Amino acid sequence: MKRKDGRYLQFFPGVQGTQRVLTLPEGWLVDVTFTHVPEPHAVTVHGVTVPTLVVGARWLTLVPTQRYAALLVILYGEAPVFAYADVCAATGLDEDGLPGLDDLYLDVRATLDPEWRPGVPEIIDTDELDAALHSGEITPDQHALAWATAREVEHELVHNTFPLLQAIQAFVSPVS
Repeated sequence: MKRKDGRYLQFFPGVQGTQRVLTLPEGWLVDVTFTHVPEPHAVTVHGVTVPTLVVGARWLTLVPTQRYAALLVILYGEAPVFAYADVCAATGLDEDGLPGLDDLYLDVRATLDPEWRPGVPEIIDTDELDAALHSGEITPDQHALAWATAREVEHELVHNTFPLLQAIQAFVSPVS
């Protein structure tokens, strides 16, 4: 199982920006805004291409204390454009106080409209999950947990009831 953490500015070579970690009731929020990106990146979800790593992008990753999926929302200004859930076995803080997770390989992603409504979600990286099971990196129980969690997140995105998405939206646009 691979460990992921919130070191976004160190992960992408040459990228610069600002980063802070906040504690919310749902977990830890890593808030990153990119000011220099030498190699922009984009993803395509169901035929829609979304720039994900570009100057001005804001990444908000909520690593929960009580769920088996963390959520990254990418915004431009105040407008959300992309949601990416990392299915995981456990979460916590590392020795530097950065939130991290034990990745269970499956991810669920969807575009977001300006009203924070998700497009049709898709579960990705099934080949990585199966390879991890066959190589012994994860157990059959962890494989089953990954699928159950991915399907739950997919269902919550379809019905726009994913609590982490709602928490990030509330953080960005608090109700007065």
